[in-house]
Amino acid sequence: MVCMTARFTLKVEAATTRPALLLRPWQDSDIAVLVAAHRDEAMRRWLTSAVEDEDAARAWLADRDAGWAKGTAPSWAVETFEAEGAVVGHIGVTAANPPKSLATGVGYWTTPAARGKGIASRSVEAVTDWLFGGQEILPADEVELLHTVGNEGSCRVAQKCGYVLDSVLAPMPPQFPDAGHRHVRRRPA
Repeated sequence: MVCMTARFTLKVEAATTRPALLLRPWQDSDIAVLVAAHRDEAMRRWLTSAVEDEDAARAWLADRDAGWAKGTAPSWAVETFEAEGAVVGHIGVTAANPPKSLATGVGYWTTPAARGKGIASRSVEAVTDWLFGGQEILPADEVELLHTVGNEGSCRVAQKCGYVLDSVLAPMPPQFPDAGHRHVRRRPA
């Protein structure tokens, strides 16, 4: 993998009824929004880890920084310009790591106010396009999107972004106590 000392942003243009998005690296000034986002019960239901307080948020940000530095896990805060500079979500990539994972993975969450507005799907699409777009930082031929069975919102995002349901994963307690869906999208030929 390539060391990503120079972090970068991705931009998503505005659509007819959708605001422009900026996917930018997380920063220390995001601690309060990160803690607030993780207080959402719906989000806590689906995530495998929670950010309980500012110390946990700092540790979470340090993990994101390490992912950038290693070149294996870039991640971005998702901002909308509808409410200037408001962080409304997160999207991250994890490099394939055989035998643990054979495909590069994409994961995300959105705040309650951002749900149902196409922000998650537009962010996933932007990152997928970047992964398949010829960049040399983290090239991928296959990208997976995993979620817990029952998370219908994530299933809709996966389908909308062209990720096909590949398999149902057995529970793996304690981290994954419930069955999961593995959606896959392959690089276009």
